[in-house]
Amino acid sequence: MSWTLAPSRRWLLRDGQPTFLLADTVWAAFGGASPDEWLDHLERRRRQGFNALLFSILPIEHDRSTGTRSPYAIRDGRIDFAAGDPAYWDDAERVLTAARAHGFTPMLVLLWNNFVPGTWGAGLTPDHVMDAEQTSSYVAEAVARFARFDPIWIVSGDDDLNDDTALARYSAVAAQVRELAPEQLVTWHDTPTARMPAAIADGDLIDFHGLQSGHNEAWDTLPAELTRYYRAMDVDRPIINLEPCYEGLGRFAGRERHSAADVRRASWTGVVAGAAAGLGYGAHGVWSWHRRGEDFAAGDVHGHPFPFSVAAAFPGADDVSFLRRVVEDERLWGLDGDADLLRAEPSGAIAGRTPEGVVAVYAPSAFALTLRGRATPDLDVRVYDLAARRPDAARWTSTADGVRLEQPEFPGDALYVVRGLAPDADSPDAG
Repeated sequence: MSWTLAPSRRWLLRDGQPTFLLADTVWAAFGGASPDEWLDHLERRRRQGFNALLFSILPIEHDRSTGTRSPYAIRDGRIDFAAGDPAYWDDAERVLTAARAHGFTPMLVLLWNNFVPGTWGAGLTPDHVMDAEQTSSYVAEAVARFARFDPIWIVSGDDDLNDDTALARYSAVAAQVRELAPEQLVTWHDTPTARMPAAIADGDLIDFHGLQSGHNEAWDTLPAELTRYYRAMDVDRPIINLEPCYEGLGRFAGRERHSAADVRRASWTGVVAGAAAGLGYGAHGVWSWHRRGEDFAAGDVHGHPFPFSVAAAFPGADDVSFLRRVVEDERLWGLDGDADLLRAEPSGAIAGRTPEGVVAVYAPSAFALTLRGRATPDLDVRVYDLAARRPDAARWTSTADGVRLEQPEFPGDALYVVRGLAPDADSPDAG
């Protein structure tokens, strides 16, 4: 169960085969999940079609539920790993052993921003910042302990990527992982406002881009905006939105919580825009491994979590599992956003095209859409009712303006997959 880059460097291979990486977010599982809880959760996600899991090796100090444990204590104003819960590391290995046995690839964040100087998280928890020597020692021990699980390494956690000291620390960690585990993939995890400097994005300390479109005001537009930013880099890499909005998470000021429909919109928007190598999914309560009656450090920001067993059953997990099946069944490898495909329309629909010319259109609302292009005799149009997770019957009309995808007979969001669309005469793709 090893992941590598496709020769095109636009998607991922699992054991040599094109595969969509679908990761459930369980940041706090090392310090929270009991053996029985964990096995039940793995079986649920395995049956749904997930194939990866997102962990933070160390606790996320400003964003945690009170029932989770820690591998360190604070002594004399700094982290002391010798004073932490002695069972933490053994439990982490138990969690990963079971995950691999169920077919999951672990994706391990080495350093959430709280542990790195110059970050916004360091300002919240200054006594958790490690110096360079302590960081290097910790990373060496983490790789020695966990490399046998063939993980994907994530060097940063929720960072703005705008501080030279922090970037130097993350880069040193990425270089260390490259040396200690040269065959394993490396990525970074950042904030929605972060824009990775080109020198790093085009360098040799990252294999694929792991962006976060996030949970706040621009949750629906950032998936495409961030994807376009990274697609414009000189070096082609697969792109994965590791953190679209979490299902059940409250938006700032307690206005509302993100729904399954929100998760679908953020997820599909990113995929069609070009973040089509994989996807992260989070349920509010699962990622923090929250139990009923516990306190939560960031309740004023995110809203109180649901018990993990309740959140694990949210319907959005089945929605993103369906997304994976559609991408793989339709072979949407290398999908890239193409703003010129759609005639102007206000609903937020987005279109993309694969290198083989397959067109995908995500429509967040049920309106007719017009594609620029000509219908060939082999034109084939398929439509998926994403809320119902099933194919439907598509209707289309060839017009002077292009191919009109008629309004579907269901009110929710839709994905169209179109084959046999030729460029129109004034298209830059017409030759």
